[in-house]
Amino acid sequence: MNYFDSQRIENIAPLNEWIGMMEKALRLSIEPGSYVMPKRMHLDYGADTFLLMPCITDEYWVTKLVSFCPGNKSLGHPSIYGSVVLNDTKTGEPLAVMDGSAITAMRTAAVTAVGIRHLSPANSHSLGIIGAGTQGLWQAVFACSERAINEIWVFDQNRENLLHFAEKMKSRYPKIRVFQAADSSEVAMNSDIIICATNSQHPVFPDEKELFTNKTFIGIGSYKPDCREFPESLFRQVSHIFVDTLDGKKESGDLITPVKNNWIAENKIYSIGSLLADKSIQTPNPTRLFKTVGFALLDLFAAKLVYETHITQWQD
Repeated sequence: MNYFDSQRIENIAPLNEWIGMMEKALRLSIEPGSYVMPKRMHLDYGADTFLLMPCITDEYWVTKLVSFCPGNKSLGHPSIYGSVVLNDTKTGEPLAVMDGSAITAMRTAAVTAVGIRHLSPANSHSLGIIGAGTQGLWQAVFACSERAINEIWVFDQNRENLLHFAEKMKSRYPKIRVFQAADSSEVAMNSDIIICATNSQHPVFPDEKELFTNKTFIGIGSYKPDCREFPESLFRQVSHIFVDTLDGKKESGDLITPVKNNWIAENKIYSIGSLLADKSIQTPNPTRLFKTVGFALLDLFAAKLVYETHITQWQD
């Protein structure tokens, strides 16, 4: 059985192959009977959350185990740990164990890139990042591979995260200017595409209409009912919300709260898989929102990419 650490996962395939694989997963996600995926199990233990996420197709069976312990920051440890186990569906044979944090970061950023490809204007040139940790860094890396970004505005309350973010982005994209914003408002005002990668329980932006008009917003951090990244003003301006999975309507505060408060109708929430499959869904409103919560089929396709690329490289 193979083991893939974070370094191997991050470098095993080009970014466009990750994006292409996630687009395939999102298209498959709206095809009933093509996979079996139970609702993910949440185990809340005090302030900590533990997740169990299985999924199976004709080829592979994947199980992801994730822990989120916010107190880890004070201990000098990452907040998120995870493992992904890949099995052969036909025999049940275990094929690989993979670093779950790396799989999550790469597939989430690749899913965001799919959203950027299909929802943001092709001439978008400025990127905003709220939350400059590992997730935020990979979000920026993938976003810059999808659009001709020439400047990034980033905000994080942790200065070490900001310095690390700027250093890593400079090494990958030396021609892109990185600005450390004073607050989230400065990020929104200066960016065409804004990605939020936080664990906030309250909106990270002021509730001011002008911050959101004619921009593309992507939220990846709110994955529980008591978490939110966006204020009312954004939901009042969008015509639709696109999501990676409709299960998010019951999981994320950024979907539960606006529907409950009638800021947007529930029937205006679409899966992005539907948009990919049905170009008749119209998106004329230039203010757009893509919300991701993640689901196990994405992990399965990410693990498939890593494992099959490894086998091909080994055979060569």
